[in-house]
Amino acid sequence: MSLPLVTDLQNRLDTERFGQSIRGFKTVGSTNTEAAAWARAGTGEGSVVVTEYQSEGRGRHGRTWDARKGQNLMFSIVLRPSLDADRLGLITVAASVAVAEAIDPFVSPYQTALKWPNDVLLEGRKTCGMLLESSISGQHAADVVVLGVGLNVNQTEFPDPLADTATSLRLTTGRPVPRASLFSRLLERLEKRYDAVQSGGVEAVRPAFHERLTVLHNRETFHVPGADRTASGVVQGITDTGALRLDTPDGPETLHAADVTSRS
Repeated sequence: MSLPLVTDLQNRLDTERFGQSIRGFKTVGSTNTEAAAWARAGTGEGSVVVTEYQSEGRGRHGRTWDARKGQNLMFSIVLRPSLDADRLGLITVAASVAVAEAIDPFVSPYQTALKWPNDVLLEGRKTCGMLLESSISGQHAADVVVLGVGLNVNQTEFPDPLADTATSLRLTTGRPVPRASLFSRLLERLEKRYDAVQSGGVEAVRPAFHERLTVLHNRETFHVPGADRTASGVVQGITDTGALRLDTPDGPETLHAADVTSRS
């Protein structure tokens, strides 16, 4: 189905792969689900599924993603990375930096920040989240990876309990943002950062990620999903696989998935 957003994007897009094949929907259950099915049918890397509304949007750890129809950017990209399976986390690190870079010109003089592993913040509130889902046939590589991105662009109201933690570009700046222009820049930055991390590993993105990381060198307490425990320590940055390094009283610790629960 052709969407005005897609038509406008195609007139602006300057990428080699990302967004060159695109499917647009007025409503869909989940763009990640649609993109995964398209990938199984053989679509190439960089293919994009975008929707104006998704009824079953999901985030990390099974959370839901609430977004108003026609006000935001909700899309998924099909990727076929050459990274080992334990380094797939670098994709979300690279994507976080890319989204922040894409947003910057639209929110000046406000500045974006990053919350590990893959949230983009404005004024301390979440404006973008991502979900990476992979299909792995062996121990060393992922056949297909789908990166889902939910970016709050022009939404001005959020339901409880998100009202105190979520924001949008428009809420932050007080002005509407042209979605097609933002979408075009976003896909261009995503392609560049993804290609860089494919060829150069973590060093292609670590300095830029650390520059925006809100908790770097802070003492933080994290809740570890799937385990009834927390981990506390001084954040030292990310590892070669995109995990978080903590300096704890008991020595170094590496977190592969966790949420900040308190800070000092």
